[in-house]
Amino acid sequence: MKQLAGDRIRIEGRVFALALSPQDYVQRFGSPARAKAEILKQWAAAAREPGGERINTDLMASRPFPYPASLSILAGVKAAEQQGGFLAHGTYFEHAQEAHLIQCRNVGDREVLLDLAQDLALDLGQFEADLVSGACDRAVAAEAQAARARGIQSTPTVVFADRWALAGAVPVENYLALLKDLVTGQDPRDTAATAQQASSLRRPYRVGPP
Repeated sequence: MKQLAGDRIRIEGRVFALALSPQDYVQRFGSPARAKAEILKQWAAAAREPGGERINTDLMASRPFPYPASLSILAGVKAAEQQGGFLAHGTYFEHAQEAHLIQCRNVGDREVLLDLAQDLALDLGQFEADLVSGACDRAVAAEAQAARARGIQSTPTVVFADRWALAGAVPVENYLALLKDLVTGQDPRDTAATAQQASSLRRPYRVGPP
């Protein structure tokens, strides 16, 4: 979208942890093993979607470690953001996702997070200091709490003009249609509802104030 709209739009990133600790998985699924099995079912579904062909469900299933909680990888994202802003945020996230979904490394391990930072030529001393300080963990928890307060419950969710949200993996056409509606002053819900039968447009919903 940034490539299409250039400087006419500003994109900001937030993190949304589905699990802040391994205990969150136990509370939701009953045990670490069951959590891993259920989450890998979601991986398998994502792998069947266009662009998901490289997701390696079998390799992750064979790994001896429990499924990593979201907090670790997102704390790494926030540490990268401290050094390079939103660009570093996005670059580290994409690199970590590849390590997680395709290489199936244990992104809950701090050494893995440091390896990823080194790959991106980040300042390792600062990166590790930011992780150890706990500031990144607190930032992740705060952003998740703020998102839930606005009615956001899933990832990915993209919020437009601090008001309209689209959740899930949706085609870029959905985003472009919503942007067009905002520019022309139309209610995005009406446009999406009209087009729903003939296209893949997903109906947006309103979120609370930031």
